[in-house]
Amino acid sequence: MDNLFKDYFEFMFVYINDILIASNIKKASIAVNKIEFFEILIDETGIELHEHIVEKIRNFPDIIKNKKHLQSFLGVVNFAGIFIKDLAKYRRDFRPLLKETESAKWKWEEIHTQRVRELKQVCNNLPKLAIPQDEDELVVYTDANDYRWAVVLMKKTTTRKEFCKYTRGLFTEQQAQVWHINEKSSLRFGRLLRNGLYFYLLKNSL
Repeated sequence: MDNLFKDYFEFMFVYINDILIASNIKKASIAVNKIEFFEILIDETGIELHEHIVEKIRNFPDIIKNKKHLQSFLGVVNFAGIFIKDLAKYRRDFRPLLKETESAKWKWEEIHTQRVRELKQVCNNLPKLAIPQDEDELVVYTDANDYRWAVVLMKKTTTRKEFCKYTRGLFTEQQAQVWHINEKSSLRFGRLLRNGLYFYLLKNSL
């Protein structure tokens, strides 16, 4: 470990397998009830998106003028991805615009304006996500169709189920054409298992 980090000993301390990095005391916070981490706020009650990200989404115009501006909008929306149940449904209509070339010019239509407005509305009412604990009973809901897949992780309490995370995506053209529906539904299970999560699996439930 010493050899690995020897170039950083000016601000780093290594003891066996522990690594300590000196912090700026003016920027350090200790024993706080809420922290900000990569544009999300975390406290003992759950996880929520930082308000300034929601504000950025609201401030985008409903009619987007070019590909670069659309990429910026979708990039900001991605911060809200784990909070949105079916983000792929809203993003799907933007895919042809992201493939703009010299032969396929930019063509913004009413459906695109509608999708922007829908995304803004969704982001104005994002849920607060629960934080799963080691002892929690976890449930995974999954579904897929010919074009996209979605997974929801929830935890069960004695009285209700609480959302922990949404994840979703679009199949590539090859996957959409070749894969059987069972293969599509199984896309995310390997990653969940590698993370050591124990859960009940409920298919076709979204």
